[in-house]
Amino acid sequence: MVAGAATSDAVVDAPPLRSSRSCSPGNISAAAASDWSGLLPELLEEISRRVGDVKRDRDAFAAVCRPWRSASSATGARLNRHALHLVSLRSGAIAVDFSDRAGEVKKTVYLGSDAGGARPHRVIGCSRGWLVVVDKACGASLLEPVADGRRLPLPDVTSFDCGFIRPLLADDDGGGACFSVDNHAYRSHIRGPNKKARRSPPETVPMQAMRDEFFHKAALAVSGGDRRESFTATMVIHNGGSGLPFARPDDKCWTSLRTSPSTRYQDIIHHDGAFYTITRGDGSIEAWEPPANGDRRTLKPRLVTGPVMTWEFKRCVEFHTETFRQQAYYEGARYLAERDDGGAGLLVVSTVAIFTDGNALRTRRFKVFAVDEREDRWRELQDIGDDVALLVGINHGRRVSTREYQCMEPGRIYYVLKSFAPEFDAMDEDGDDVEECSRYESGVHELRTGVASRKAVFRHAAGGHPVWFVPPVPAAPRR
Repeated sequence: MVAGAATSDAVVDAPPLRSSRSCSPGNISAAAASDWSGLLPELLEEISRRVGDVKRDRDAFAAVCRPWRSASSATGARLNRHALHLVSLRSGAIAVDFSDRAGEVKKTVYLGSDAGGARPHRVIGCSRGWLVVVDKACGASLLEPVADGRRLPLPDVTSFDCGFIRPLLADDDGGGACFSVDNHAYRSHIRGPNKKARRSPPETVPMQAMRDEFFHKAALAVSGGDRRESFTATMVIHNGGSGLPFARPDDKCWTSLRTSPSTRYQDIIHHDGAFYTITRGDGSIEAWEPPANGDRRTLKPRLVTGPVMTWEFKRCVEFHTETFRQQAYYEGARYLAERDDGGAGLLVVSTVAIFTDGNALRTRRFKVFAVDEREDRWRELQDIGDDVALLVGINHGRRVSTREYQCMEPGRIYYVLKSFAPEFDAMDEDGDDVEECSRYESGVHELRTGVASRKAVFRHAAGGHPVWFVPPVPAAPRR
């Protein structure tokens, strides 16, 4: 085994280490009788440093046992609290990679098979240094990616309060090879029975489609700190954007919320004590809060701003259609963002990518709006502040202070989005298997000039899209 070979050489050449532990004859005898996993952490870290930088060797070393995995993660570069990171799951979900904006991996933290549940498959949310992940069995959980890779399970995907999902053909991993999804039962549960609606039979959905498409986005309600009791609720968007369930700590099932049949949700965040959602089509924003009677078993919507009358990029698309004498194809998205320090105010970040019929990107544009609940409208901003920058990812937005994160410049939007760049053809000429790879580009958009400058185009293997990650503030030591 690679790790074993590297370990043998490293032990011979390793210099004497000073340890805080006593080196009495009794301790030496005990150490000699212990196995490799019982070596001092300082010695394991020194061995890990001598394994080298070959990815296969480091993966093999980390796969031996938990102490070796911890040593391999500890010897990597430390995350800079004031730096900007992209976090993503390594293909096969054996590790979490922390990258810079160009996709270059700066640190790898290895995950163990003893973390609980099936292997993580993709990330659907991030808050306070925790990731919300979906595993290969389509289960959702919270993952701590920096220190020890521990996971806190969320209710099972088959535990919705209306029971509209059932596993079929159980496999060796304890999950289902496919699922029976009864959308008619789900709609009847959240909207009441409809006698005019024709009952449709349950749909059989393969496991891969469920874990790739069922959960869209997750948001956490955090009361402070990173302990289990600090999470007060988790809400997710699922089933193509039509469903909004939530769960509190120790809940055994997801609680579904009543939604309109035609509504499709695009983004969700927790802000000012409530979950806020924005819809795909008309851009309506709602705040989901506990009802006045204090019933913790449900959340009620409150309309923040109504439908947007005119699409914000309508004139931009028309301009390209008229200028180039051909239909302008585009992909648009909206994101909700709040202050990183929890301050008042909610933003909408809207983006559009306009490209030719040959799938070549023609332009990318961003607009930022302040949500004015009192006047029931969005107010477009030409400037977001002297010490504020925005982060935009595949399905999330965030507003941060450039005083604290000095690697960013104020008045700019830092994005990582799906890319249509022509460089992909050249990138695929190396012969690698890119069938399961997604392609992304990172860049910076200056809000005042309206210019978006692409910084890098990179490829990411299976494991889901990368998300922006800011290391949490270390807790103050107890006295």
